[in-house]
Amino acid sequence: MLKPFVVLMICTHAWQAFASETDIFGAKKSPQTELAGEYIGTYLGDNKQIKYGLQIFAMGDGKFRAVGYNGGLPGDGFQKGGKIERVEGKLAKNSEGNPDTKTIVFKNGKEEATATVTQGNLVGRENDEVIA
Repeated sequence: MLKPFVVLMICTHAWQAFASETDIFGAKKSPQTELAGEYIGTYLGDNKQIKYGLQIFAMGDGKFRAVGYNGGLPGDGFQKGGKIERVEGKLAKNSEGNPDTKTIVFKNGKEEATATVTQGNLVGRENDEVIA
């Protein structure tokens, strides 16, 4: 019975550290670090819903890297050898003064997509059309 308690305690501690406004060293967190994380959802491809996992990394100075996995995140549906997409992005200028909603603009060659995060929920768009 001790193992579930220890795991629950660690998870609770990790969540409290994530929700805190300071990092583990007491320094104030950058608002950009709130966008970094793992997201799971679906997108419409070939006229069907496809499970998709997304990891967003804050690189500093308003820059981000996103890694997407068809099938879900590693350990949650992604299959070895599956399609992985990597793209670089920047925090949109209109996000700087809005504490509740942040948008990252990702560019891959001529293609552009946005990820808008509001209260932990991410909405992906391409050509102003919701894709995820």
